[in-house]
Amino acid sequence: MNRCSFEAILKNEGNKIFNYLMKILRHSEDAEDIMQDVFISFYKKMDTVNEKAFLTYLYRTARNKALNLIKSRQRKYKLNKTMQWEAEQVTDHENVITERKSQILAHALSKLKPEEYILLDMQYNDRKSYRIIAEELNTTIPAVESKLVRIKKKLRKIILQDSLNQDVLNYKGENDEVQDTL
Repeated sequence: MNRCSFEAILKNEGNKIFNYLMKILRHSEDAEDIMQDVFISFYKKMDTVNEKAFLTYLYRTARNKALNLIKSRQRKYKLNKTMQWEAEQVTDHENVITERKSQILAHALSKLKPEEYILLDMQYNDRKSYRIIAEELNTTIPAVESKLVRIKKKLRKIILQDSLNQDVLNYKGENDEVQDTL
């Protein structure tokens, strides 16, 4: 088959191949892209394609390229869905951890004296400086600093003790289950 007949084949068969691809892909831009690939492939292999079988070659190539595109998109879709699901799982896990941290902190804060809680509240929730806290409490800045340091140490100690107690409870619960099964 000679290269001069390529333009005639493209003119005569281009619309038919495009319509065939539209039935498979249902998207004009994809059909145009694949049609272009089909004719480029045909042009490169024209010398080896039998003149009587060129239509078969064109339609088979179009079909295969269209199916490859669909399979590729399905793999990407599945991968995206998997990644989205994994991201949701991580987010759910992070939310559980954040919620648990909030519960631990709230429980520890409830064990503080009211004046200790108020000092922390003034610093963190109200975002007041040491100077403003000292003015409102009619004390010095170093006194506010040292009180907040002591309160934070106390809070850490409460949280640590609570987590150790929780670990002991969990450990005892596991042992109780093991002993129940013996």
